[in-house]
Order: sequence, then C-alpha cells, then structure tokens
Amino acid sequence: MGGISGEHSISVRSAAAVKPAIEQAGHEVITVGITKSGRWLLGDYDSLLERARTELVEVAEDSGIPVVLARTDAGAQFMHTGASPVSHAALGTVLDAAFPVTHGPGGEDGTLQGHLDTIGVAYVGAGARASSLAMDKLAMKTLCMGAELPQVEFISAGNDSPGEVEALIRRTFGFPCFVKPANLGSSVGITHVEKPEHLPDALAEARRWDRRVIVERAIDAREIEIALLGNEAPEISAPGEIVMGKGFYDFDSKYVDSEAGLIVPADVSDRQAAEIRATALRAWELIGCRGMARADFFIDKASGDVFLNELNTIPGFTAISMYPRLWAESGLELSDLVNRLLDLALEEHYAGAGVAGSAGH
Repeated sequence: MGGISGEHSISVRSAAAVKPAIEQAGHEVITVGITKSGRWLLGDYDSLLERARTELVEVAEDSGIPVVLARTDAGAQFMHTGASPVSHAALGTVLDAAFPVTHGPGGEDGTLQGHLDTIGVAYVGAGARASSLAMDKLAMKTLCMGAELPQVEFISAGNDSPGEVEALIRRTFGFPCFVKPANLGSSVGITHVEKPEHLPDALAEARRWDRRVIVERAIDAREIEIALLGNEAPEISAPGEIVMGKGFYDFDSKYVDSEAGLIVPADVSDRQAAEIRATALRAWELIGCRGMARADFFIDKASGDVFLNELNTIPGFTAISMYPRLWAESGLELSDLVNRLLDLALEEHYAGAGVAGSAGH
C-alpha cells in the first residue's frame, strides 16, 4: 500500500478495506507500506489503517523496518536492509501471493508487477504489459482508436505552449474540454476547462503530475461503470451509474465529500448494455488483462451513444469505491471478492509456470 504516486493516500484507504477482508477470508496478511520516496517498510499499520477510513493519511518514512522483497532458495521473502539486526515475524516468511492496492505510477503502471514477475511471486491483478497500457491514457486511447472502439475525441498536449494547444483544440473539438495527466487516476490533476483563458492553469496543473498530458472533448454525459473479474473469460457485473448533484466526478466528490451516488443496475437500454459489455471485453482482450478491472463509460445524454473512457486495473477498494460496490450489488461481498481475486492470481501464476516449464523442456 502507499507508493510514490499522487494517489498514495487513496491506496492506504483501499488497504484499510482490503486487509481485514483478506483476514476474514482466512488468510494471514503481511502489510507492506511503501513511502512516497519509494522505501518498503514492514510495520504495525493497524492504527494508520483505522485513521485512513476517515482521513487522507500517508505511510511515514520512519514507520517500519526497511526491507526488500527478493527471491531465495525457499521462495520470495522480505529481507531487512538496515545496518542493525532486527527481528520481525514477516522476515523469513515465504509469500504465497501479493495483493497490490498501489494506485497510480510506481504501483499500477507495470513497474511493481514486473518486479513481482521477476522474483516469481503470484499477485492479484493485471500483468506488467496490461498494467502499463491501461495506466497511460494516451497509449490506451490510441490502441483503442486503432481497434475502432468508441471514444470521445482526444488530443495529446505534448510539450506545446498553451497557445498551440488552444489552437489544436479549436481545430478538433473546441471548448469545453478536460485536461488530464496521462498517467494518473483518482481524478488527480484533472481540470474541466470551459474557456480558453483557463487552459494555461489547467495544463500547468496536469504537467505537475505527468509530462504526458491528454485533452478530451467534454460532453454532457451519464457516467456508467462496470466491474470485470476473471482471467481468460471474465465475469461482468451489472452496470452502475454515478450520480452527481453538480460538477464532474472529481477527487473531492470521490474521497472528501462523498457526494457521488451509485444506481445499480443503471437504467440503460438493451443496446447500450450490450455495447458496454462488448466494448469492455474487447478492451480487456486488447491489453491482455487478467484478474480485475473497472471499465468506465460515458453515455451521451443527447444521442445515447456509448463511449469508453478508461480501464482501471487496480480500482479503488475504499468504502465508497465503485468496484467492490458493484460486486456487492451482484451478491459478492468484499471478503469473497478478495478471496476470488487471490484464487485467480494463484491460478494464473501456476498456469504460467506450467507453460514456462513446458517451453523450457
């Protein structure tokens, strides 16, 4: 939990829900806090996780024993990296699986997944390639455009000046629009730009979080989300609709004021429901996703057209997060959900090991 991204505090809040759910499912849990500087720490995080349910908290730099996760003859284990000898129950324990709730860059973008692949640890969620593609909005949208999946028009801001970006916006889809960091979630760094004079500040805010920036046409739309669960042939939840009193589904409405409501099942036509499912599955297959994802869609209020917004490979697990809420509405409570995810991780890991072993022989 935690991590180096701007979604650090949301990750800790997700962990506050996931840890007891894994324990309720009958498993022994080791909690690893990753600080904003990237240090891995083993510590007693129960009080921090309790606070995280109502506050935005961080993993402190001195909150535990510094460790690395490495492969040994016995299996993957935590090793102490400090100068003085220490004892901790988790040191020397061979891990069965990892459950990353590390939202954003450094945890959701394939870097952590690649490390776990290298040392042979089973883990929940998408692999390194799928994680990387889904995390980068520009890469994902360009890939989906090539596959002719329906999306709202978008452009890359690149390193262009605000004036150059404004000219490009006017030539393509005009104002209003959304300006977003390409590699972040939880609505961090996103600005709804109604007038050209607000564009410079919006670009500066997005570039504060990522050098790659995407600009999308803003439409008057309903926001629909579905949850996917599985490996080769994922199950899909009923669609849910996010209902806002005003504005867009930003960081505060998600995690501070909790203004957003969820209607499940969403009131969509049979055609729209079928298109949402087919598009989500196609996007899942395109990147080779596995384990879990939340697929976000827009439905244009005027035309009824369906547009894919994004695929989120480590969706939030907070008390108000849509992924666990959608499965709960489908009859799958959180402890059962995390147990399914762990089973899928082990299934994928050992299936992959079998393939690799056969190829090696």
